[in-house]
Amino acid sequence: MKQLKTLASAAALSAAVVAAPAQAEQFWADNSITVLHSADYLNAFNTAEKETQEITVMTLEHVSGHSWGDVFTFVDRLNNKGSTAPNNETYAELSPRISLGKTTGSDLSFGPIKDVLLAGTYEFSSNSFDVGAPDELGFSQDNYLYGVGLDWELPGFAFFQTQVFYADNENTKDDVQLTVVYGVPFAVAGVDFMFDGYIDWSSAEADHASDFHFNPQLRADVGKFMGITKSKLEVGIEYSYWNNKFGVKNDESESAVSGLIKYHL
Repeated sequence: MKQLKTLASAAALSAAVVAAPAQAEQFWADNSITVLHSADYLNAFNTAEKETQEITVMTLEHVSGHSWGDVFTFVDRLNNKGSTAPNNETYAELSPRISLGKTTGSDLSFGPIKDVLLAGTYEFSSNSFDVGAPDELGFSQDNYLYGVGLDWELPGFAFFQTQVFYADNENTKDDVQLTVVYGVPFAVAGVDFMFDGYIDWSSAEADHASDFHFNPQLRADVGKFMGITKSKLEVGIEYSYWNNKFGVKNDESESAVSGLIKYHL
């Protein structure tokens, strides 16, 4: 039954993309690669004591705007050097959004809200834990999220988006997720900065706690000082505050600062 549910979920998410107008046009796109490192990530599964992990993440990211809406996708490769459970993980998301205003030709703006969208996300991950046993213990998941999004027009923001999702989770009970995505560009002394990130909140269910994740980045474009003018090379920091990380009830919250380098291809 779960396999049939998963197939139906995948078909519905694919149909949302296919439903875009036949004469689809791409207006803009950005592709980037990021390397991020911190030794302060919380091991959420060690609830007896606070244990941090050293993790390096390489991210390939794509975002683009189209005549039918937009799409955001990324792939993370995580190298975890934690002493108790070293492992490598691949995690990715594919998030298309269908603009009801663009596809219907209607003006759906009201107040600070400029558009209403159908939003979907496919999440998948796979990792292995080398715990000294003869065989590695593996983990994988495929989750499908469906919901409604709003695009906001707010002073100073390059973008501000809110989404409400129903999450069809493979390994835990389904829940509700709220997501906020934002970006604020600004300049100081001739240096261009971007402050952006996301906030995720998911509901508690019988087999997991409610979790809250606040994950902003502050980056400076240093590429132009190195003669890089056709693209951007950014350096900065990321902060991760995560209460009940991965839905694991825990008295300790993650509070991790990472250094990062991001190059826009």
